[in-house]
Amino acid sequence: MKAKVLLVGAFHEMIELCQLCDVEVAGIFDAAMKGEYLGCEILGDDRAALRAGAALKRVPVVLSPDAPALRRKLAGYYREAGFSFRSLVSPAAMVSKLAVIGQGVVVQSGCNVSAAVRLGDFARLNTRANVMHDAVVGDFTTVAPDAVVLGRVVIGPECYIGANSTVLPEKKLGRGAVVGAGAVVTKDVPRHTTVVGCPARKLVRK
Repeated sequence: MKAKVLLVGAFHEMIELCQLCDVEVAGIFDAAMKGEYLGCEILGDDRAALRAGAALKRVPVVLSPDAPALRRKLAGYYREAGFSFRSLVSPAAMVSKLAVIGQGVVVQSGCNVSAAVRLGDFARLNTRANVMHDAVVGDFTTVAPDAVVLGRVVIGPECYIGANSTVLPEKKLGRGAVVGAGAVVTKDVPRHTTVVGCPARKLVRK
């Protein structure tokens, strides 16, 4: 029997990833839509999940949103509602057999996950992200398209690593750190700090 998932958030990239993984979308929870989206039934908003019957709650959930803090909030909400979670790893990604992948993880096509990498729960690797050997990607962290995380980097929870950025080997990023698009991280980044540029420096807001 074909595996099924429920999506939280109607997002075409996630529907396509489900198709690539040969997983059926049994329904979508989304407050902004009704009826169907790309042939998938809209089940209602997040409150509808609380009213879902036991049979539906046996279908694991995949969280669509890209924002780490929102994913964390939704994971708590749906866990409390009685749902479990599933990871989706594209068959067009290269994932080492020595990598460790948590629950609720999303790995899009073209990604590289090298040997002894650890992807925390609900981490997300977008298209062509490259995470090299022995790196750690924290819970709920998002790595954007074409970002490069080099060897033995440790990224804390709820970080955002921007598109086309590079984190040099053995650097550490604290919880909630943000790396701007195209930045090159040459030093550790403190928690809840945004860095931009090459080399990356703390963003000073005027």
